[in-house]
Amino acid sequence: MDLIADKLKLIYLAVYRIVVLLFVVPLVAFAEPLAEPKKIAFIVSRWSDPYSQVVAAVRDNLPAESYVFQTIHQDAGGVIDRKIVDMDIVVTVGASATEKLMARKSDVKMVAVLITDSAFSSLANKYFGSKQAALNAGVSVVCLDQPVQRSVELAKLIMPRAEKAGLMVGPASYDHIEIFARQINMAGMRPNIVKFSAQENPILSIEPVLSQSDIFIPVPDTRLINIAAAKWILQLSYRYRVPVIAYSKAYLKGGALAALYSSPVNVGRQTAELLSHNLQTPALVGGAHMPAYFSIAFNDSVAAFFNLSLESENFYIRQLAAD
Repeated sequence: MDLIADKLKLIYLAVYRIVVLLFVVPLVAFAEPLAEPKKIAFIVSRWSDPYSQVVAAVRDNLPAESYVFQTIHQDAGGVIDRKIVDMDIVVTVGASATEKLMARKSDVKMVAVLITDSAFSSLANKYFGSKQAALNAGVSVVCLDQPVQRSVELAKLIMPRAEKAGLMVGPASYDHIEIFARQINMAGMRPNIVKFSAQENPILSIEPVLSQSDIFIPVPDTRLINIAAAKWILQLSYRYRVPVIAYSKAYLKGGALAALYSSPVNVGRQTAELLSHNLQTPALVGGAHMPAYFSIAFNDSVAAFFNLSLESENFYIRQLAAD
């Protein structure tokens, strides 16, 4: 019996070796090698927040084993020239970093983040001839500007009885005034819109509209327009007791009731999703992406001044995200 058992074992081992040689070895031999990690370079305008926070958020949202990251300051000219040649994609963080890379006329795939739509359009016009030409060249952008409709809907959630929504629009958004008016109507309010430019007197332009509104929303424009208008909007807000829904935390600290804005974490999360998609399914052209995510913050002392009782920020985020 032992002799028969030993023979059966030998037969089994022989059959096993044949199976391995015929099927397993060829599969191993022809298996695809493990994919090389994708190389991503960040060119930052500054080392400080929020630039470093965006970089950290991108890295937190991508698997470390699949990517190799490098962060370079925009002023490291020679380093940038050497490094971008080997990169699969370059992320410019901030407007000045975006300009530094655009000026190089490099063929590297590029995603510009932490930049407003107006700033990106201006740079695209300067270095590519138009925004569309930049996109056609493979440049992508994740814009900072939150859709005005979100701020309009937040205004109505905060003040359900508001009947008239004031809106300040700069030159960058003149072409969208009719769209903004429809969005205000859809939210159940009447639009009260002022067109403002850097050449105009803020008081003479903004006061007649803000004073006749229940809530006021400044639409972000160029830095010059934003700075020229902000101080007077906040002063008039208190004078006429009209709350302001702003687009940045700086505006909020200055005296706005609420801010609906793109945080570094929001920007980093969307950038990571875009990078993952672009590197897996490379596109021939770039894309202009409006913010997919947003944050909300309130100024509690301003809410008390206006005698408003507010829900938590997360409550309003859930309400707006559900729409």
